Amino acid sequence: MSIVPTLTPIGTSAYVRCGRGESICDPRPGDIILVRGIGWLGRFIRSFERMRFRSDEDRPFAHWSHAAIIVSRSGLLVEVLHHGVVLSKLDKYRDQEFHYVFLDLSDADRKGAAGYACACLRQKYGVWSFLLLALSLLAGDRLRIPDGGQQGCAALIVRALQRAGMTFARGPADMMPADLAKRFGIFP
Repeated sequence: MSIVPTLTPIGTSAYVRCGRGESICDPRPGDIILVRGIGWLGRFIRSFERMRFRSDEDRPFAHWSHAAIIVSRSGLLVEVLHHGVVLSKLDKYRDQEFHYVFLDLSDADRKGAAGYACACLRQKYGVWSFLLLALSLLAGDRLRIPDGGQQGCAALIVRALQRAGMTFARGPADMMPADLAKRFGIFP
């Protein structure tokens, strides 16, 4: 079932929650999704996010464990999986809860963000950056991860949206899905 969103506006974005069996009816390049992973890896990522998002007010942002960027009006998205950067369909997430984030971008910015994401296809997953981020979090989140250009799901989105003129408090290698949720004010 495709849904016409009832938007929850926040600053320069709005979002809609899609439950199991639901999807968005009019995806736009440059928008993003935040996914609550259902497997062991999703639980593992959320446990590390909770190390950064400890306070009661920040805890809800650690609800998500994956993110992807829409690159076409037909619902194609670019995401980073354990084997690298791939092209997928939004319908892939119909059986999981996700939030679709509508970003306030110009057509040119949408094209630039989607173009960057597509240019990253077939790049390898940034295992080294992932391990450094995990170590940083275990050390109290005091270290900043050097940006070696490796791709993680949030890093790819941050780099794409930086090309659309957006700014972020942390560097791409330091970002997790929870950081994107906080940046855009997305609550479960």
